[in-house]
Amino acid sequence: MQGLFTLTPAESKRLLGKALAAMPEVQNARENGYLLISRGSTTAYVAEELLGEKVAKERLMAGQVIRGVLCVLSAEERAKPITFHKGQVLPVEPGTVLDKLSPGDILIKGGNAVDPFGNVGVLMASPAGGTMGQFYMAMKARGLEIIYPVGLEKLIPSVEEAARYGGTLALGRTIGARVGMACVADGRVFTEIEAIESLFGLDAVCYAAGGWGGAEGSVTLIVEGPDEEVNRCLDFIEQKIKGEPPLPGVKGPCKTCPLPCSFQGKDVKELPDYLK
Repeated sequence: MQGLFTLTPAESKRLLGKALAAMPEVQNARENGYLLISRGSTTAYVAEELLGEKVAKERLMAGQVIRGVLCVLSAEERAKPITFHKGQVLPVEPGTVLDKLSPGDILIKGGNAVDPFGNVGVLMASPAGGTMGQFYMAMKARGLEIIYPVGLEKLIPSVEEAARYGGTLALGRTIGARVGMACVADGRVFTEIEAIESLFGLDAVCYAAGGWGGAEGSVTLIVEGPDEEVNRCLDFIEQKIKGEPPLPGVKGPCKTCPLPCSFQGKDVKELPDYLK
């Protein structure tokens, strides 16, 4: 049997959050070791599902694409990322426990692009590379796992090709923040396809993409498998996922933003209408 459904970006994020939170290895890391959840719009849903309570997801991020530009949420506006240790949430930045990590510990890190070859692209505005600069090589050196939840709305032809371009010092002119891209070819990619397989054991394909009237960025999926499991999957989508509201946007003032950007230092009246 085949089944078909469409997910808005917010619905995809909720699906990824529920699927990752239910994974045995993620549960094990949370309960018996360290589970680190970086800032990001998608990882915020993972955090909310693991905590079992509402969080200010729109503040659980640093870099963001908002109002049509690349931007960074100001430090004073951000919520702390989530660091679990043996079932408890520690009031610390994940980087402070890096030297304490051991086998079975996991970092969950969002991405900005994914391609058909399983590569993940992560945009970086910080000169030090942000979360990637802090964690990637350290996690690789230790042989620890990074999981990258990334929705298929971010599917591009080639992350490897895209990552050859950009960089804060290489870009001559931008509308918004200057960034570079890290290409991750060896991470564990977790899209809606992996989420469906993890939750229901079904094959899924990305069948179409796009929409309008609130469905911009949507993906349409077809799942295939035993009738009972397909029906269980679509019941779950209909009852637990559909209707997820989009995240409200939180954008700090350009006037006081420290990030080099084409709008840096500008007062509200100097900004284009789409940023006000």
